[in-house]
Amino acid sequence: IFIYFVVASTNRKFKGGSSSTPPVNNTPSVHRIDEYNNIDPNFNAEKFRDKVSNLYVQFQHAWQKKDLSPLRPYLTDTYYAQMDNQLNAYRCNHQTNIIDRIAVLKTDLISWKQEGGLDIMTVRLETRIVDYVIDDNTGTLVRGNKSAEKFMTYEWTLVRTTGVVTSRSSGTTGQTCPYCGAKVNINQSAVCDYCQSVLTTDSFDWAVSNIKAISQRTRY
Repeated sequence: IFIYFVVASTNRKFKGGSSSTPPVNNTPSVHRIDEYNNIDPNFNAEKFRDKVSNLYVQFQHAWQKKDLSPLRPYLTDTYYAQMDNQLNAYRCNHQTNIIDRIAVLKTDLISWKQEGGLDIMTVRLETRIVDYVIDDNTGTLVRGNKSAEKFMTYEWTLVRTTGVVTSRSSGTTGQTCPYCGAKVNINQSAVCDYCQSVLTTDSFDWAVSNIKAISQRTRY
């Protein structure tokens, strides 16, 4: 499945000074989740866990359909390009990665920090899937096992522009396109209806910037 192989890190690395000068520690401070309400009083950890769990399931369905466009608003530009590039290999080979028995077993918010003008949230998911690859033309099994269950643990990184806070509204929220100023519905479309600019939610809400596989266990 696509996210097994994405190991890109959002953390910047800094070089230290010379032997005569102690290196400057520019690593951002990592905070506990309960401290996030100090900067965003409306942040709800339970709703955030539900949001990530739902996104995980949507990812699997979009990956099997070989069409990530419905998820475009919820991914950063860089991560969307990485995912779509991996998915293109299936398109070119006329293969489909089937994902069955999808389940999110546990979702934990681990920590958060601020860096580069972004709030960065780290989430750990424990999941179960059955995944295998078939040939689109013949339906024959290319690789994988149709009955083996994979228990995966992932570390998700989500980012949001620093200073943005959670809306009190539980419904769909209208936003303004940063390119043309038109009113847009970021929850319904990844493209502005007026200027056709691609929109992502990291300016308004959380967007996935990285997914890293931590562990895998297979049960036959």
